[in-house]
Amino acid sequence: MLGDSAPPQLIVRLLGEFSVEWNGRPLGGLSGDRPQSLLAYLLLHRQAAQSRRHLSFLLWPDSSEAQARSNLRNLLFTLRQALPNGGDWLLTDAATLQWRPDAPLSFDVALFREHLTAARRHAAAQQTEECARALEAAIAAYGGDMRPRNCADRLRSLREELCQEFSEALRQLAALLEGRGDYA
Repeated sequence: MLGDSAPPQLIVRLLGEFSVEWNGRPLGGLSGDRPQSLLAYLLLHRQAAQSRRHLSFLLWPDSSEAQARSNLRNLLFTLRQALPNGGDWLLTDAATLQWRPDAPLSFDVALFREHLTAARRHAAAQQTEECARALEAAIAAYGGDMRPRNCADRLRSLREELCQEFSEALRQLAALLEGRGDYA
């Protein structure tokens, strides 16, 4: 790689239309609900290792434990095949799976929440311009409800929480803009 070129980047969007890109190109192999669900779950919980048993139950609640574990192994293989340098993104052992927390990644849910945290920090410091910019960035990062085609209970509460956070960001930004007379 040339010294002045940008490092490769994985971009994952769960808000609005699901997409995964590597260096600006869409990745294939993640079109089914279960590969997307596993990827989403690992990313949303990337700060802690997830039990394979727990993941198996989440994805195949009506299967026997042995069948669900076998299905998870196959799904993990599919995920590794779909991701560039598949093994570089995941930490695995016989009992757990984890998305590497230090893996370079642009993840819309994390970005949305980082901007909301910045907005709260600026609001507490009474920095209204910086707060407005952070709220605008959060609103821009929110591409729509998280994985709208997936109505699984395991994502429903988080989807609703993110939607409420988005609505509150809109309300706060409107109040800030109204307060400074910016009605457009």
